[in-house]
Amino acid sequence: MRLLAQPRVLARAGLAAVLASLACYPRMAAVGDPRAPMSFEWPVLLLCQFVLWAFVFAWQFEYAHRPVFGGRFQPKIWAVATLCGAAWAFVLHFQDPQYRLLAPADYPADWNSWAAMTLFALALQPLFTYFAPFAFFIRLSRKVTVALPLTVLFAVFVLYEKLTTLKTPPPVGLVLELAALRVAGGYLTLWFYLNGGAPLVWWTVLLVQLRHLPGLMQAH
Repeated sequence: MRLLAQPRVLARAGLAAVLASLACYPRMAAVGDPRAPMSFEWPVLLLCQFVLWAFVFAWQFEYAHRPVFGGRFQPKIWAVATLCGAAWAFVLHFQDPQYRLLAPADYPADWNSWAAMTLFALALQPLFTYFAPFAFFIRLSRKVTVALPLTVLFAVFVLYEKLTTLKTPPPVGLVLELAALRVAGGYLTLWFYLNGGAPLVWWTVLLVQLRHLPGLMQAH
């Protein structure tokens, strides 16, 4: 708690939470629930993002000894991340037709929805699935070798929760493929995060989101 209460941590978490929540706003407004107006949902998201970013800024460097935003630019690591992001997008491209039938709302219908979904993915998904959980687990265990598998396990749990919300249960084969991708992608994401910082993870997320552009170009 001492680290969480540091003014520097609170200031950084507050700024990051505001920027990330603003990036999430277009997506939230597009799929807003009339039972919960944006005047309620957005402040709740802002508070949650503040807490998660506080975890990251308080514990990431303290216990993992790696900066949140990375150190000097390392071309080799960025090249590896680019290749992995492109390969990940390529694999998902062949899974998309099957998964789109189960969750059409997860796919952009036009350029505006793509931009909103991409901003949302960049602002929330890595933070919620990897950055904050890793900071939490490294704080508990004080060991990277323990925090890594626990974070990946949490990412698989998030996937499971997502799949259980689908109206039609996905085929077992698709579930196994998605789980395998989540495990492999989780370890890669954390490796990029520890060696290149959050910007490197955001870059791979952007590459994965770019896979939707060819379909949008053909549709319009």
